[in-house]
Amino acid sequence: MENYKITLEIGNDTEGKNVRLTDFVTELTRFTEVAGHAEEVISGKSNRTIYYRVINLTHSSPASVTLEACVKDSQFDIREGTLKEISNTMTKLKKGEEIKGSDRFDLVDSMRNFSDPVGTKISHLRVIFGGKYEINIDKEFKARAALYVAPEESCASTARGMLDIINIHGHDRIFWLYPEIGPNRIQCIFPDKLFDKARMALGMRIEVTGIFKYKVNAPYAHLAEVEDLIVLPLDDELPTFKDLFGIDPEMTNGLSSEDYIRKVRSAN
Repeated sequence: MENYKITLEIGNDTEGKNVRLTDFVTELTRFTEVAGHAEEVISGKSNRTIYYRVINLTHSSPASVTLEACVKDSQFDIREGTLKEISNTMTKLKKGEEIKGSDRFDLVDSMRNFSDPVGTKISHLRVIFGGKYEINIDKEFKARAALYVAPEESCASTARGMLDIINIHGHDRIFWLYPEIGPNRIQCIFPDKLFDKARMALGMRIEVTGIFKYKVNAPYAHLAEVEDLIVLPLDDELPTFKDLFGIDPEMTNGLSSEDYIRKVRSAN
């Protein structure tokens, strides 16, 4: 891919093929998310080794900005694979081809987000790779990306993590759970009766019980309808093995520890 360049063309017919500043900035931000998720697919890690700099910016109906992918560490260069992942996945969405691998869910979801303004705030959105290969992001592309992330399943489950960012301004009571393993975070909708519990648990490790929502193509839950939550003790509050020694002297029913273990083993 020529010099690792990507050009974005953004325009709106209702604005004389100009683009509003907020829409322009939003699309650049959303494309950065696309690029970040593509890098995760290639590297298998969430930390970023690629950054993008603006090397050309023109306005000739529509606006055009050319980005160049750069590496933070020359010893770890995955730019080619990352940009190919973006172009290949966009091409499959454009053609309606199957996209395999649950690790690409976040990538396709970010492409859905990137294409979402098409037909409303933006009428022209095109991505050009290396100055040669281009993909027109149209309403059909937008619909296919939305269809990929739409199907959903639900099941009762639990999750542990840190509770953060409580939001009570909308219709729903919401907090974010940052799990110890699995997804980066899960949006949790909780009832009014749990408000005090949630408020007191802010910034603490908790266990959430409820109905978890899974996108069919995604590996982890993205939403939970919380039924209950408990605050987990801190590590220094947990009992040690020494604390557990002799905690239940009647457990062996009068047998010595040697005889009890011998009895358990012979029963198996």
